[in-house]
Amino acid sequence: MRLTRLVLPALLLAVPAIAAAEEPAAGAMQLTDRQTFLLPIDEPGNRLPTYPEAVLAQQPIEGPRYVCMRVDLDAEGKVTWTGPIVREPECPGITVLTKQFADASVAALSTWRFEPATICTFRTKSAKEAAGMSCQGGKEEPTPTSLTFRLLFEQSGGQGLVRMQRG
Repeated sequence: MRLTRLVLPALLLAVPAIAAAEEPAAGAMQLTDRQTFLLPIDEPGNRLPTYPEAVLAQQPIEGPRYVCMRVDLDAEGKVTWTGPIVREPECPGITVLTKQFADASVAALSTWRFEPATICTFRTKSAKEAAGMSCQGGKEEPTPTSLTFRLLFEQSGGQGLVRMQRG
């Protein structure tokens, strides 16, 4: 049983409709008022991408470079696909330089493992509220999901550094 998971209420995951007649976006998760969604948890052994040696061997690069990656997970928490995504301005397009960072990211992220995402269904709305940030008393259903990670690649003192932010 998971005790330290982030639970997102149905209102946060439903795509807000501008007009009452509008349909939710394709692929958007729809939860009832008796359900919560527990995000997947990264396993401790997951390693960040390594800064490509070929880039370090070139001239120093000024400023950080960002690559955003989508990671698709199956219901067991295994990575089924990973690749770069573009969402300007936080996630810029892939250039010749950042393709090397994206390739290093794919190599690392495709080996990652997660405790799977879970939809928790409770008998009543009050049981859901009583569970707080857990699935205690609810029915757990592991579910496939996608995550977005924003990776920062930069050089400092001749070293390549990689940091990650969840998007």
